[in-house]
Amino acid sequence: MTHTLVSLLGKVKNPKYADSNYRKANYYFSENNIETSRFFGLTLLKNTQVDKFTVLGTTGSMWDNLMLEVSLDKHYPHLEDKILKLGEDAHANQIQQADLDKFSDYMAEILQVSCELKLIPYGRTPKEQAQTLQILMQSFSYGDQATLDVTHSLRHLPMLVQQSALLLQTSKSVKIHGIYYGALELTQNEQTPVMRLEGLLEINNWNQALAHYDKQGDYSVLIPVLKKSSLSQQMIDYLENAAFYEQTNNVQKARNQLKKFLLALKQHDHQKDIYLNLFLPALEARFKWVNEDKLYQRQTAVAWLALEHGNLLRATLYGFEAFITYLVQKQGGNPDQYESRETAKQDYQIQRPIKTWHSYKQLRQIRNRLAHSSTHSDAKIIQIVSKRMALQQCLQAIFIQLIPKDG
Repeated sequence: MTHTLVSLLGKVKNPKYADSNYRKANYYFSENNIETSRFFGLTLLKNTQVDKFTVLGTTGSMWDNLMLEVSLDKHYPHLEDKILKLGEDAHANQIQQADLDKFSDYMAEILQVSCELKLIPYGRTPKEQAQTLQILMQSFSYGDQATLDVTHSLRHLPMLVQQSALLLQTSKSVKIHGIYYGALELTQNEQTPVMRLEGLLEINNWNQALAHYDKQGDYSVLIPVLKKSSLSQQMIDYLENAAFYEQTNNVQKARNQLKKFLLALKQHDHQKDIYLNLFLPALEARFKWVNEDKLYQRQTAVAWLALEHGNLLRATLYGFEAFITYLVQKQGGNPDQYESRETAKQDYQIQRPIKTWHSYKQLRQIRNRLAHSSTHSDAKIIQIVSKRMALQQCLQAIFIQLIPKDG
């Protein structure tokens, strides 16, 4: 597995001046580690153990100044004219990838690490932005490691780098060690602070977890981000158990586990967990149903989510249970008790209300056919469950009748 440092290279600020370059800065890593350099990427390279150094820049980036900063002209005098030509091409916005390839090996010899110099587009359009992401992704193999530097670049490119970090994590399982920024504008007492921005990735991880939960209704998608907090393993177990019970069509037990989780969460000192504290209101809002008499609404929500995402067995099971819960709560019974559920179901089957009986009968037959491979289904039900679209449309019509979303 290769650990790569990726650094962005900025555009020439004023092509009218031959000495146009970044000014030197004293980059503050710690009290005992202050490095002076024009290019933060080179400074960061000295402070990280990496296998490869990749520099990304545009056709107008100050590639020549980078070469001079690593003293390429002094180590290899015969390259002086080529470096000068590189500067002229940069001023004219005409750098070619072939021009950069000539310098990679020389830089590698001086820096004692594999070097890669790559052109990227300016990112002015969605197409160019996608191309930049693709170029960066190609620098990594599955399971690699990455450190990213966004100090010197056009102002919108750091956002692309952040997105690339997310893509690297999800598509190639690349471990992100850090995202660095040398904050020149925050320089005080001639010291420039070195900032780490990977907290943005953790915020995005929370956003994604909540988004997945909203789509799937599955608590288990929250486990990875919660495991990074200071929550105890027992609290994590409560949530994992709740996910298991709900996946196995046992909302009552799921609710009991969630109650334990929320009670422990209330007693937990979450102030020291920055991200947990930030997302706590959103988390509590999604679990609010647990401490209210809303089991029917929860089962209904799970059934509709499953239906909308094509999990038709889960939709059928939860749709049926949601309607039984509705009947129990309508009678004032306890939906957590098996006896109350059986009584409500039997009473309903005796009464056979005209408005809902046909839908209920269909749902019960579909449930028995899917869950138990019932051989007692009529020909129409067999035909419905044999085709995905037919089953999905049938369930939707039944849900609208028996467990409407706003019911």
